[in-house]
Amino acid sequence: MTERRTSVGFILLFLLAVLTQTGCGLVPENVSLSDSRVQPLLKAMEQVDRPSLGFTPVTTNAQIKLETHSLAGSYDAMLHVYGATSRTIAFRKTATGYRWTAEQEIYQGPKWWQTMDGTFREEMIIEYQTERVNGIPTNQLSIRYQGSDTNLEGREFTLAEVRPILEKWKTSPVESQPPDLPGAGFDPAPAMFMLFMLLALLVGCCLALIIGAMCVAIVAVMLAGGIVSASVLIGILRRSVSAGFRALIIQLGAVAGMAGGAIATCVVTLITKARWNSPSYWIIGIILGLFAGILFAWVINRIWGRVVQALTQRLENRN
Repeated sequence: MTERRTSVGFILLFLLAVLTQTGCGLVPENVSLSDSRVQPLLKAMEQVDRPSLGFTPVTTNAQIKLETHSLAGSYDAMLHVYGATSRTIAFRKTATGYRWTAEQEIYQGPKWWQTMDGTFREEMIIEYQTERVNGIPTNQLSIRYQGSDTNLEGREFTLAEVRPILEKWKTSPVESQPPDLPGAGFDPAPAMFMLFMLLALLVGCCLALIIGAMCVAIVAVMLAGGIVSASVLIGILRRSVSAGFRALIIQLGAVAGMAGGAIATCVVTLITKARWNSPSYWIIGIILGLFAGILFAWVINRIWGRVVQALTQRLENRN
């Protein structure tokens, strides 16, 4: 859960932007606390006595990001919260909503920490997990320091021990940032590894899109063939070209109506910010679209029948 900070950030930002455009859903999305997707997560947080574990409330002015996919499958949703502290909160989906499974909150101190990757603020990391997300033990509060203070480094803290430290940090002025260590900067090894992983992920997303498009094209061809074949068969059985044409119009109207119902459901879901995973919305939308498409096709057939009848009578009068 701890976000690794390296000097290859510009490469990661570029590749993450590319992944965002591919629609793979692996990059956290900016959201607000009022977002309908966030509400069940906040409700899950209310079911846990988080203050007793040392976690502070999420403020309304915090920047919120929502992540809905985990490559490792260790969570079903995650909130990234940035304010006075930075934190990640993991959730597991249940039959009735979501369940809080892990949280990590990071406090920054006034001192700086120099590494070969760069110069960063010292941190105190508080986290708790009911399911394994990273390497810490589950159902056990973990509080550790990351920085250059030798009095704090390399030990586990209790809440009683860490609270005075955090209170002192709140009132301590931030020290001037020192220059980076000699030789600190770009390390090609992690850059190449991250580049390879992200490119593999991008290729996987592209392959999934191509396969999906091919499947849609195959289904469309099969559907079109079935519609035309059924219309021809009806025309042959009734010995009427007009009957086959009317059957074709009805079938096209039904298919177009179902597609229109699905599109309308998507638009209404976006406007009302309703839940995408509610099957009742899609069933109702598609059924309403089906009836509307058949009704429209029936009207077209009636008009077509009147036109054919009028043309037939005119030809008979001329003869």
